[in-house]
Amino acid sequence: ATNGTTTVAAGNAPNAVAVNPVTNKIYVANRSSNNVTVIDGATNGTTTVAAGNAPNAVAVNPVTNKIYVANRSSNNVTVIDGVTNDTIIVAAGTAPYAVSCNPVTNKIFVPNVYSANVTVIDGATNTTASVAAGDSSHAVAVNPVTNKIYVANGSSANVTVIDEAPVYDTGVRAVINPLANNSTYLSQPTLAGKAVNRWPAGKTDMMGVINDCLPCPNSWQWSAGPFDSTSSDSIGFNFNWGDSLIWGENFVTFVPLEMQAATSNNLGLGTPFAGNMLVYPVYRIDSTAYYGVGGQPADGGKPLVLRLEQNWPNPMKDRTTIRYQLSKSTAVKVEIYNVAGQRVKTLVQGIQPAGYHTVQWNAIGVSAGVYFYRLQTGEFSSTKKLMIVR
Repeated sequence: ATNGTTTVAAGNAPNAVAVNPVTNKIYVANRSSNNVTVIDGATNGTTTVAAGNAPNAVAVNPVTNKIYVANRSSNNVTVIDGVTNDTIIVAAGTAPYAVSCNPVTNKIFVPNVYSANVTVIDGATNTTASVAAGDSSHAVAVNPVTNKIYVANGSSANVTVIDEAPVYDTGVRAVINPLANNSTYLSQPTLAGKAVNRWPAGKTDMMGVINDCLPCPNSWQWSAGPFDSTSSDSIGFNFNWGDSLIWGENFVTFVPLEMQAATSNNLGLGTPFAGNMLVYPVYRIDSTAYYGVGGQPADGGKPLVLRLEQNWPNPMKDRTTIRYQLSKSTAVKVEIYNVAGQRVKTLVQGIQPAGYHTVQWNAIGVSAGVYFYRLQTGEFSSTKKLMIVR
């Protein structure tokens, strides 16, 4: 990073901007040209997507890769598919002025200036509901941890607080043991909890729990189970890591499976019932001991241990940064390998002093897929996984 600047052309009167950190796409709402400029964060190349009249605000749901544009003069919201740039229109109130997404519940909140209400869009179905607000609602913000929504009402000089409720409770649900402040320094923290069946008398046993993590590219995996005869209406689980958290905001998801709620055939076989999906936000932050002056050792700031950090961004497209620390001067080698164990690139080879180090990998021209990077010194070796997406 150099603090240098680049100028990218947009439409007329760009009025709002939002970023999808997963896809590295940037969305700019142009109020006077009635469109959205889509910027490729890797190349600064642009694409233009049509919007409604006077697009005034834009928000991104990184979990679903959907983009929401509030069109003030046409009283609607343009929904952009982040993969195809295809659009659909969802009706809103009068003069929608702002927009915010709750990626945990996949709900989108649009305050309407002249109708004194908030349009709530269900991101899965694009159906809408209306919640009363104050006069001249100009801004909205979502806390995905508490599921509270805050709407600033300019003319009535107050804030409307919306307590979002689940659409439907199946009675089969997962509960996680919360992290302090929903944050961690670790790439793979311990996430544990239990799945419970809270049906009335006659409830069946829990089969297990499957988990996933977004925006990490891993697939659904078993957290607990499969079912055995010792199970009951409550079953414990631990997150089964198929990948690592990216820096910043992540969403871990759990789906509890109940054993025999579906209709059985004459062989006694049935389909397990899937309960409410739990989406839990986890924020991976830098360790104070790694960067902060207050956490430095007393010998002048040199690290006390050798450590390899998770690359960022991950998944990556063309470039990524790898950070590591050395507790003493030593011979260092940092290499990239493919899944077949073949060396793809040597990034560092030589003597380096104690301290905090970074190296960047330019992967332009390298095929998409899973790769591994390894830090090796005379007495230490650590390997981590990264993902290239195109």
